[in-house]
Amino acid sequence: MSFLQPLFLAGLLAASLPLIIHLINRRKAVRRPFPALKLLKESNERIARSVKVRQWLLLALRVLAIAVLALALAKPYFLSSQGITAEERMPTAVVFVVENGFAMSHDNWWDLSERETRRQLSNLRPWDEAAVVTTSDSTPPLARLTSDHSEVRRSLSDVQWRYETGDLADALTSASDILAGSQLPNHRIVVIGSGTDSPTIDRRRELNLSHPVDYVSIRGGDDEAVTDNLAIVAVDYQQDGPARQGQWRVDAVVENLGLTDRSDVRIQLRIDDQVVAGTTIDVPAGQTASHSFSHRLDGSEMVPGLVELVDADELEADNQWHFLIRPRQRIRALLINGSPSTSPHNDELFFLTRALSPDSRDDGNVTTSVTTIEGLNRRELEDFDVVVMANVDRVSTEQASQIHRFVEDGGGLFITMGDQVQPESYNNQLADLLPRPLRGMKQLAERNDPDAPVKITRMGHPQRQHPIFQVFGLPGGSSIQSVLVYSYMLLDPAPSDRESRLILSYQDNAPALLERQVGQGRVLLFTSSIDRDWTNFPMRSAYLPMVNRSLLYLARRATSQADDLHNVGDPVRLDVGDLVRRRAIIHDPDGRRRILEPVDGEVTFTPERPGIYRFFADEDEGSTARTVDSLTIAANVDRSGSALTAFPHAILDTWQYGEDGEPTVGRGSQDERRVNLWSYFLFIVTLALLAETILGSRRSVLVRTMERLTFWNRSDADA
Repeated sequence: MSFLQPLFLAGLLAASLPLIIHLINRRKAVRRPFPALKLLKESNERIARSVKVRQWLLLALRVLAIAVLALALAKPYFLSSQGITAEERMPTAVVFVVENGFAMSHDNWWDLSERETRRQLSNLRPWDEAAVVTTSDSTPPLARLTSDHSEVRRSLSDVQWRYETGDLADALTSASDILAGSQLPNHRIVVIGSGTDSPTIDRRRELNLSHPVDYVSIRGGDDEAVTDNLAIVAVDYQQDGPARQGQWRVDAVVENLGLTDRSDVRIQLRIDDQVVAGTTIDVPAGQTASHSFSHRLDGSEMVPGLVELVDADELEADNQWHFLIRPRQRIRALLINGSPSTSPHNDELFFLTRALSPDSRDDGNVTTSVTTIEGLNRRELEDFDVVVMANVDRVSTEQASQIHRFVEDGGGLFITMGDQVQPESYNNQLADLLPRPLRGMKQLAERNDPDAPVKITRMGHPQRQHPIFQVFGLPGGSSIQSVLVYSYMLLDPAPSDRESRLILSYQDNAPALLERQVGQGRVLLFTSSIDRDWTNFPMRSAYLPMVNRSLLYLARRATSQADDLHNVGDPVRLDVGDLVRRRAIIHDPDGRRRILEPVDGEVTFTPERPGIYRFFADEDEGSTARTVDSLTIAANVDRSGSALTAFPHAILDTWQYGEDGEPTVGRGSQDERRVNLWSYFLFIVTLALLAETILGSRRSVLVRTMERLTFWNRSDADA
């Protein structure tokens, strides 16, 4: 037993007052012999014994009344898992918070949730009020308290699970705001969920909930178990080989979020709703497994793709990943020639321009424009995807700023060295773009030197996992190691605040190709020449795929790396520009049409289910229908909701604070209910005082009172 006001226990000292008064008033009898009163003495002794007993009873009742009154004022209580507290007998305002994220679609969890909500609603008394809030709906289904339980029942029946993760903290905040306007004496929040961590977006978030929270897990006693689940967590695609081959590679990553190893998991690829490839993979517990699909596409039209796990587990929402393969558009490259020549074979860009357009029958990977450093001032870099600086001697401050803005905004910059390059100018003007500062040229041997084979170096082994060099993992890819290098540019160590990545070295360990991310764009630095001045690279078979894939990589074309990932439930903002004159029409995966009017050249909508959202401009039917592939998107569920790990219920205690600012830990616990006892103690005080009144009255008074009561009863009977 515990006490809310333990200071009142000091009142127990007052229980000694009747005893003290009794002792003070006690008088010692005086003995006087009187023979004539012998018979009277014997009679008084008999009466005294009965009076003494009554006096002791009166003393005990008075001490009991004072002691129990002090205990009642201290407000005693005890914790119990059964029964109804005195507070719960009073009218209560209840807000039901229903978790309806996609984790609830696991097995029969949603059916159990609906059953539990009906049970909780049936426990309400007619005078209780209720409201309904969900974790995945921006607007609560029933945002006001009402005693009309049929309305509450209809609101709960309309709640359905959604393809979103949900936010428990936001739902609890909404519930607390609703309860703040209630005039009922008791408030309570009842959370009905899966017992998993998925709807808790940020555990570090601080909430001050002044109302007790009961968390009802529909998994019952299985709350601490880790529910096994597989999920596709990433899908990337890229184009393999020349455009005319139409060969694509789709990489899928599957994560095992459970504690059990999974083997022979069926995974398949759908292109335009047709199964084109499939296999089985093994996914160890707590780890990921990857698989690459290869597929040939004919044509250049955008096609929808889908990677899916077949009958993998009981949570299907994260077993699919929708994406769009957008065949690359022609890359617009601006080639800045730092060493032009009237002799074609001596021109710096002779081999590069032919490598970018090797066959007139090909539809062309790259559209090139050639200029000099002086002509750069007359060019708008926004019209290009990639800028190649080939053996350019120097750039002015204005040109450096122009190039820097271009890269920051997402453009690609490819810098190659040569005998015209001035390292000091580069380090001064392009320091914010260079992966590492330039030091100076290192000449290993002259081309016609008979000892050149023993003096020169060769290309080393590239990072095979890098998108530029993945093709070199195929048969014949070792040709890059046969490239002879006569000279290259030495580099200084990168400053501590500059991050760069080395993706290719020479066999003497000097850097050959480096990468740096600048803003939204990329920079590649090749430390040798792009022509035959410092190397025989243009004469080797590795030259064409390397320069092609380098520009593709810089331009972020023919790959998913430029795609924006869209989650269901997150707003999508599309810049329609001049594509839409009056209205934008979006077709949802379920065929529903949305009509949006552009505002300042933008439209915004929120995907509600995973799939492809097709975009039409102005009309979507008849001959005037015009689809806009560049604005069509794919949406998927947020994989943060795939981990069905146990929810740390203790975090609810850190979110609950009373009106006095003190934590209300335990108020919302279903296992420990506070049962107040002071009402029973006050009842005992009343009984003790009544008994004391009866015993303290004279016998004659009690007899007269009984006679009067008997007389009244007889009179009522005669009447």
